[in-house]
Amino acid sequence: MRSGTGDRRLVIYTDLDGTLLDAETYAYEAARPALEAIRRHRALLVLCSSKTRAEMAPLVSALGLRAPFIVENGGAIYLPREEFAAWVPTAEPCGAWMRLVLGVPRARLQECLVELKRRLPVPIVSWSDLAPEAIAEECGLSLEAAQRAMQREFDEPFRVASDDPELLSRMAAIVAEHGLRLARGGRYFHLMGASDKGRAVRALAEILRRRFGAIFTVGIGDSENDAPMLAEVDLPILVRRPSGEPDPAVLRLIPHARVTSAVGPIGWNEAVLDLLAGEARR
Repeated sequence: MRSGTGDRRLVIYTDLDGTLLDAETYAYEAARPALEAIRRHRALLVLCSSKTRAEMAPLVSALGLRAPFIVENGGAIYLPREEFAAWVPTAEPCGAWMRLVLGVPRARLQECLVELKRRLPVPIVSWSDLAPEAIAEECGLSLEAAQRAMQREFDEPFRVASDDPELLSRMAAIVAEHGLRLARGGRYFHLMGASDKGRAVRALAEILRRRFGAIFTVGIGDSENDAPMLAEVDLPILVRRPSGEPDPAVLRLIPHARVTSAVGPIGWNEAVLDLLAGEARR
């Protein structure tokens, strides 16, 4: 599975919702040509999302991947146990996987949310407050999918009934007092520990270098919480959002990112096929 310039292995880190998956339907049919091309080129596709292990493991299986994946905005890295056990001795066995934990337990995040609700003068609703039926309706998920999404370990999504910059600044300050951090996704804020997608990409890149030697990394995302991931790769790619525009916050943070001409998985497909065509010409 060699790809890239010289003898480097090509590693593609990708966000899911709004990127590989359609923001509304969660379908990836439009990306099938690029997914098949990745298999032909024997590149390594690493899913990197705010989703839980319970959500991502079935998708990894459906896509036919035998590769690491990153859950809950960098809260943990799961690696195929057979292929990586010898390379990550500090990871804990977890069925067919090895788990490298980078985040903090959800209980600590929920303590911070109690403080946010007490100190901020606007309604704050976290996933801990919601029934699976409510999350299914808000996110356009089936009840079963919502139940998988609620099996969170290192990340707590929540929404705030305000976009006032001063209030959001106060919120960030309270979170920092707890030694935690915030990321903003497509629908929700995410409360987490010091981990983020960038830290997880750095940690996994070191493992992959030990396992495979030189690598060339690509990151594909669409939202502000993807910026740490995009900052860590050799080639960042920003997928346009449903509005047709790229996320301006990401462009400010990653001004050199390549921007797709299309939205969601159509843009993802375009970007990956262009990338692999360029690799094939090297």
